[in-house]
Amino acid sequence: MVFGKFLGKQSKTSGPFSGLDTVEALQHIERLETAIFQISSALKSNKDTNKFLEMISQESLHFLRAHRSTFFSLDPKGEALKIKFTHALDPRYQQVGLVEEKEIAKRALRQSTPLLLAGPESFSRFFKYEERDNKITSLLSVSVGGKGKPVGVISAALINGNYVFDERSAKCISSLANFASLALEISDMLEEVQKGNSVRTAYEGHLDNILSQLQSLSQKEQQRINTHIIMIKAEQESDPHDFLESQVNGKVPWAEGTILLKDESREKERAEIKVRVEFDEEHWGSTDTPNLGGAFVLTANPMDLGDEFLLKFGLPDGREPVAGECKVVWTNKYGKESEALRRGMGIKFLSLPEENRIRIEEFVKSFRARLLEAVN
Repeated sequence: MVFGKFLGKQSKTSGPFSGLDTVEALQHIERLETAIFQISSALKSNKDTNKFLEMISQESLHFLRAHRSTFFSLDPKGEALKIKFTHALDPRYQQVGLVEEKEIAKRALRQSTPLLLAGPESFSRFFKYEERDNKITSLLSVSVGGKGKPVGVISAALINGNYVFDERSAKCISSLANFASLALEISDMLEEVQKGNSVRTAYEGHLDNILSQLQSLSQKEQQRINTHIIMIKAEQESDPHDFLESQVNGKVPWAEGTILLKDESREKERAEIKVRVEFDEEHWGSTDTPNLGGAFVLTANPMDLGDEFLLKFGLPDGREPVAGECKVVWTNKYGKESEALRRGMGIKFLSLPEENRIRIEEFVKSFRARLLEAVN
């Protein structure tokens, strides 16, 4: 339909169909159809970007019945344009007006819209139009973009022509520039996909390496790692109601346990909380009964009886963990584990700074008050 309109109005236009009889016009339409098919097929097959740009430059000769077509590429480090591809119907036209054409291409690149010079009166706006044996009589330049930035210019020239480019010619070359921009975008996306695949392959390789190293670890190291995994999994799978968050508006620790005030009995004074403890710089676990005298630490890696170490356990008050020197007074390191007797160790505080004692007391009072308020 579009080509039919072109054909029906060829006597009224100065574009590519000017001066053609009906047979020649039909032949030109066939060339256009072939060019469009070749361009779309190359685009679909993800053809090499440089080859695709060269095809666009070459096919613009058929689209516009131009005498020369050129693709200028933009230097990424500056604003200089370099000739990447050029095609001429006659070798004598290879260098005609090339300097002036490059200047026009620079202007088209800056304004990002097609630049049409239809005749001598148009050229006079940009440079002195001298009398020569061979000269450009009409010129079209349009920029090509990629990644939101201009990357080059497609330019078509008529030399000693008996017709000139018009607005329809500008639309044709703009369509070719859109094809070129689309090819660049597809190429960029494929490159990103390849980078993603490379990262994934490298990541999987690192995982395989880690698993291989884990298999070579000693039994003690593997047990310590398993303890970390079990404790983290327990934290993720905990029932939110166990944390009393629905009853108490405040932060709570993550593992079940109790803190008792000094000289108070467990039967009368109990505050269910969740406490995380750390020891020996690399081991950690949970405690069921931390108090001012000692605690029972649930861990898959209990220390030996009589070992002394620094124990840290966190209180949910937004401050640094409480720390105190401890001693293992009994351990279930090798015994049978059951619900009533979990794997762990009983510890006794050897020293607990006064400020930490006060902090524990204040926290327990505050926690118990919120708990009672929520229950009532």
